[in-house]
Amino acid sequence: METGYVEGADYAPALRIVPLLMLSLALVLLSLAVLIGVAMAIRFLGDRHRPSRTIAAIHGLLGASGLSALILALASGTGTGDRYGTASFGSAAAILAALAALAGAGIMLLARRPARNIGFLIGVHASLAVTAYLLLLAYVLLT
Repeated sequence: METGYVEGADYAPALRIVPLLMLSLALVLLSLAVLIGVAMAIRFLGDRHRPSRTIAAIHGLLGASGLSALILALASGTGTGDRYGTASFGSAAAILAALAALAGAGIMLLARRPARNIGFLIGVHASLAVTAYLLLLAYVLLT
């Protein structure tokens, strides 16, 4: 029976593509989440209206999907980044993005209650998310 496996063939280059594709997917998904987050922040700061739940849900789903793709990419072994000293940027970005997701969940829970000032939590969420995104961007560009 033919399996398609060729004895002595070097499959390593093809296997290195998958983590890089996952890393690219993570960057695209998180970029979309960042763009929506910035738009929501501008609207909130401009007229103090809360964004629609649909937009907030899309923002959260994109962020969670991007975080999942980043974790999968890191678990399957992306470039090391040792040449530029960015080897830990991917892991740091994942940790900060997970903390931002927790803060985002806290915003969602507190926003449902009337008369809650969630501005501080929004600031924490945005700070964590922006830092995670910049670390991920440096990691992707220098890997």
